Amino acid sequence: MTATPVGSRGSAPPLLAVYLQPPGDVREGGPGGRGGAAAPSAASPRRFLFPRLRSGGVSCALPRGRQERVCAKRSDRTHPAGEVSIMSSSSWLDEPQLRNLKAQYEAQNAKGAASQIQALVDCVNTLKVKVGFLGARGAGVSTLIQALLDKPRRVNDPWTYFRETPEPTKQLVAHVHPTYPNLTLCDLPGFEVSEKPAAYLKRLGDLSKYSCFVVVAASGSLGDTHLQVMKALKQKGKAFLLARTKVDLDLHTAERRLRFKYNPGEQLGLIRKELTETLAKNGMDTKRVFLVSGLDTERYEFGHFEDSLEGEVLSLKRSHDGDLEDLIAVSPKKIEELYNICQSGSLAEVPGVICSTLGEPSQIRLDVAVIGEAGCGKSSLVNALRGVATGESGAAPTGVIGKTRKATVYPLPLVPCLYLWDLPGVGVTEEDVSHLDLSRYDFFLLVASERYKHAHSCLARAIAAAGKEAFFVRSKIDVDLETRPGRQPVPKEELQEQVRKSYVEALKKDGVLSSQVFLVSSLAHEAYDLPLLQEALSRNAPDLKKKALQRALPAVLSRLVRRKSKVLMKDVWVKSLQVCLCCVEKPSHNVVENLMTNITSFCIDFGLDEKSLELTAQVTGKALRLLQGQIRSPFAKPLDSKYVLSLITKPVSLSSWAWSYVPYYGRGTNLEPEISFESTYGMLKQVVVELSDDADRVLHTALVGE
Repeated sequence: MTATPVGSRGSAPPLLAVYLQPPGDVREGGPGGRGGAAAPSAASPRRFLFPRLRSGGVSCALPRGRQERVCAKRSDRTHPAGEVSIMSSSSWLDEPQLRNLKAQYEAQNAKGAASQIQALVDCVNTLKVKVGFLGARGAGVSTLIQALLDKPRRVNDPWTYFRETPEPTKQLVAHVHPTYPNLTLCDLPGFEVSEKPAAYLKRLGDLSKYSCFVVVAASGSLGDTHLQVMKALKQKGKAFLLARTKVDLDLHTAERRLRFKYNPGEQLGLIRKELTETLAKNGMDTKRVFLVSGLDTERYEFGHFEDSLEGEVLSLKRSHDGDLEDLIAVSPKKIEELYNICQSGSLAEVPGVICSTLGEPSQIRLDVAVIGEAGCGKSSLVNALRGVATGESGAAPTGVIGKTRKATVYPLPLVPCLYLWDLPGVGVTEEDVSHLDLSRYDFFLLVASERYKHAHSCLARAIAAAGKEAFFVRSKIDVDLETRPGRQPVPKEELQEQVRKSYVEALKKDGVLSSQVFLVSSLAHEAYDLPLLQEALSRNAPDLKKKALQRALPAVLSRLVRRKSKVLMKDVWVKSLQVCLCCVEKPSHNVVENLMTNITSFCIDFGLDEKSLELTAQVTGKALRLLQGQIRSPFAKPLDSKYVLSLITKPVSLSSWAWSYVPYYGRGTNLEPEISFESTYGMLKQVVVELSDDADRVLHTALVGE
């Protein structure tokens, strides 16, 4: 599209000035006229095409404080009345609207402007891409697509999955992506288990219309139809990703089957190993395998899968530092506050929320695992710590043999947001201990009812290797002291000290130097160390909570930046269209200035402008220069208008350059470079991606450390 200045020969009338004006600025006689609102005539175009736009370059949805910060970044020049922000959002600017605008220009004999609108429509169509999703019926293809559309299916009643069978997809269903309007996710009909691969491929029809594919597989190994479809895609030169769905159900089944030997990381590794070995045997890429759940998009590899899909079809280059975990260490109130910042605030506000939480850790969740061999008195200890008698409502079940069959959580009334996890008894071998998943807990009470054994040594070393701390609890100490052999009477205090010393020395041999040892009886609460254990938990809880949140911070910050990126990316398509539309009637330098203003707004959203960095440095105590050193994107630094223009324009064609030298006929030919919609859209996408990477680094440096 050629950016033709208003008033030049052959330029279009200021039609867009009417379209883009806020309703209150449309006066009788056109923009800048007098009188009240003009009644539209039959020949006049339909007005208020973009009713959400606002003059001055700032969307009306921005809070007043952020509007002032954006405006402060601008030059002091005044804007003509009615000028709108080219970056403001409009949820219904689509191809029919563009064709309608073209028809109106043609009706006014503005052929140059009409041709530019048509060129924009053609470019929009060339950028459209389709992704085909296919798999066996019941594999969760439709659920996965809904998750990608940011419409995950909510499970209010899990039993509905056992009572109802979802209707399978019998014909193609297309879904336009809400963030990327040029991307269509196509839910293709699934295949039956007994269906022959050749028949299914024939039923799919022409595969060339899809840019790439997502092959979805559920539980079990890859079937012959999966493999034949992937081989056919490979032969046709089509890229594909393999999404292994319903891993949450696999882990749930494994947990019930393996009990104390259950380790989710180990189980996910086994699922991946089976898939990659099958792919390798059939000569296919093993790196594009993702373990996901369409119902739990915040866990497993869904984020990595989504990033890889966007990178494949939209050429978005994102850094991915691993999978996001639950924000279990942060209270629901703080999570809501942080997510509200992602929706409408600046990420510069995040350090203040995190630091305030660390300063008052009462709202931070702390998960304490009570772990030991079966029958050592773990459940009785949980009841004693909580002040609940055996058999009372809410008490952990106890018995002569191990009663705990699955991990059960109980709140500790003494400490707000501290939860005791009564775990099933572990085995006595080192292999049994190696299967334990210790990452889910922040602190441990290692319980033993007998002398220090090899199993306790394995547990103590495993906890230390995980970077966690523990108290060692010697339970049933009353029974041990009363039945101690020997004729010579020994004072109870001396016996206790001997037992305590033996455990401390044994723990030191295993490299656990700072562990405290408590001798307790769940029947005689006050006689031994149970009150001391309760006091120690209460006294150490604030520091333990801070450590728990600090361990969770990398995942928390990554998730917040990701959410903010998705919020900003939703408007990039419309903003790019508005840039090209404004070029029809405005000089390119005006467009570039507005574009630079809105890139500055992006920087403010991500907390990368100077004021935001100064605030972050002040709140966290980190050096401003250290935070500035984490910024790598040129878009977060002062921009040159010529550089920005070079990114969004095509060079003047040789024919246009030559025509400008033709006597008389070529005189006055406009040689301004053409604003490219494809280049503008690609640049704005990359701006969001690069700034999100910078924001991630800045927040990690400020709150986690170098």
